[in-house]
Parts: sequence; structure tokens; C-alpha cells
Amino acid sequence: MYNPLVSNIPVSDTKKPEPAATLKITFPDRSLREQFKAACALNGKNMNEAIIEFVREYVEKNQPHPPTNKQKEGK
Repeated sequence: MYNPLVSNIPVSDTKKPEPAATLKITFPDRSLREQFKAACALNGKNMNEAIIEFVREYVEKNQPHPPTNKQKEGK
């Protein structure tokens, strides 16, 4: 019997993938959290997207770079 309320898509295909890791942030005060949330909204992002963007930029800027050939030779 046909039921229009039941989808033919398996439930497992509609789930989001599990995150690789979770980070919990404790703000020092509610005001900072609200300011951050508002700033994110003004930029069209949610707080999670903004934090991930910050972490990627921070890692790229602060990760150690392999020495160049000139540095290896002591020049």
C-alpha cells in the first residue's frame, strides 16, 4: 500500500557525517558570547563556521614550515 508520508530514501542516507572531533568553548562571560554570535550573524556565518575558519587560519599561520634547501645548507 502506498503511503505518501513515508519516503523511499533510507534513513541512513539522510544523516550528517559524525564530526572528527568536538571542541567545547567556555566564554568568560555571556556578553562576549552574544557579541561573537552577533558578529557571526552580520558576516552570514554561524559560530561553528567562524571558529573552524579561525582555527584553519591560525594553524596555517603558526605551523612550523619545513626548512628550505638554503637553510639546510647553512647559507
